[in-house]
Amino acid sequence: MRHFVGFLSGLILGPVLLLVTGWAFAHLRGLNAVQSDVLQGTGPVAVAGLVGVGLLVSLVAVPPRLTPMLPFAAALVVGGATAAALLRMHLLERLPVLPGVEGALTLLPLGVFVPLALVLAAPVFVGARWVREDEDGPSREEYFDGLYEDGDDDRPRSTSTRAEPPVPEHHQPRHRLEDA
Repeated sequence: MRHFVGFLSGLILGPVLLLVTGWAFAHLRGLNAVQSDVLQGTGPVAVAGLVGVGLLVSLVAVPPRLTPMLPFAAALVVGGATAAALLRMHLLERLPVLPGVEGALTLLPLGVFVPLALVLAAPVFVGARWVREDEDGPSREEYFDGLYEDGDDDRPRSTSTRAEPPVPEHHQPRHRLEDA
């Protein structure tokens, strides 16, 4: 279930990464057009958006306990948008006008998002991210403890898989009849 939810979250994360990066690019390009400094106007907000994108990508790609489907779905969206921009740009031009679409449409055919897609796709190939270790279950040592017992006793071992309670050597009845 966590992989399914991660995949759906990644499908939302991909467009968010594209739009925020496109929005920051459009603002920084506007500052460059008027020969303004990055510390003036909306420059700090655009830089903070880019820092947020970098932080978000690192939080999605690095943690080992996170499902690999979240960054993989985001990589599919970003890589698919880049491929669509290279092969069929007229399809992307039909997107609704949102903040950041103009900047993203400028960056997509340049291949700027290809390294991002590769970084986001890499966790799929890490095997440890597919299995979650339960902290509630027994540890590895506890699991194997008593699994293989020493064969120093002479009693034959039972071949059944059920756990049977041990039978005491001297059986005493549970109820004693009282002599009246």
